[in-house]
Formats: sequence, C-alpha cells, structure tokens
Amino acid sequence: MKDEMIVVQGVLHVTRICAVTKKPLSYWWKKNVITYAGLESLTKLQAPNAAWGVNAQRENQIRSMRFGTVNTLPQRTDTNLLNEGTVDGVPVRIELNDARRIVGAAGSVEYQATLAAGVGNGLVYREAGLFTRGTEDNPVNAHGAIMFSRQVFPDQPKNSSVELEFRWRITYTV
Repeated sequence: MKDEMIVVQGVLHVTRICAVTKKPLSYWWKKNVITYAGLESLTKLQAPNAAWGVNAQRENQIRSMRFGTVNTLPQRTDTNLLNEGTVDGVPVRIELNDARRIVGAAGSVEYQATLAAGVGNGLVYREAGLFTRGTEDNPVNAHGAIMFSRQVFPDQPKNSSVELEFRWRITYTV
C-alpha cells in the first residue's frame, strides 16, 4: 500500500479597496509558509492530551490575523511577525469570529479580515500572520498565541481612503 501524505497549504489574497467607492484598486496573492509551530497546533487540535493542558484544543484554534511592517521572507521557523504594526500603542490585530469552510475534493478553511477606513492608518503593511487563540478570544489581550502561518506582500500604505481586505485560505489535500 502506498503511503499517502497530507499536504497543508495556505494562500494569502490581499485586495486594496477604495474606501469611498468600494472598488478594488489592486490585488495580490501568493502561497504562504505554514510554520512548524502551526503544524504542532494542528496536532493539539485533533487529540486531547493531559500534558498539553485542559484548554489545548481551545487555545490552538486559529483566532486572529495580525499585521506588520517588515518584508523579510517568511521561514517555517518563524514564531512571530518581525515587526507587528501598532497605532497609538495598540497592535493591529483582527479577531476572526467565523471562518468559512469550503467543501470539495480537498478540505479548505478561509479566514477573512478587513482593515477598514478607520483601522490601522499611518503604517505601510508588508507582512501578515494567522495566529491561534492563545488564552483569550480578544487578540489584543491574548497570551500564548501561536503563529500558524506568515506571508509578506508588496507595500500596502494604509490611510483612511483605503481599506485592505485579507483572505487567507488553508487547504488540506492528500
């Protein structure tokens, strides 16, 4: 019998949108890096284990998208954004309340986050990461969150006339 391997792949889509007309201004996409820590979090999601603690499954759910300003190429060993963006001392993080499950030949989950007209202004974004829940649903207060995946992209200057939409699809195939 042939050994089969499950492949985990992610693709990040970034759309720059005019905040007034809601029309797309530019579009970019690329496969992302799934981190080693992210793959470990998948293991913890699937099987309760007393050594991981009673909340391991809850803490390892993907729960936020975070944004940064450095475009150094992602590595599987990455554990955090290289320079997380902050505005007025508050990190730019979006809580992911509901993921879209896409059913087909492969299993896929898509996460969507938008930096609306009034969010995250004054920075040039160059990196994004998907993070697990950690100890809190609110990503600003979360401790112990794990970066599941990371990607860099072309400069995205953010001001009130622009919205940035991020769609991140994770697919599992055999």
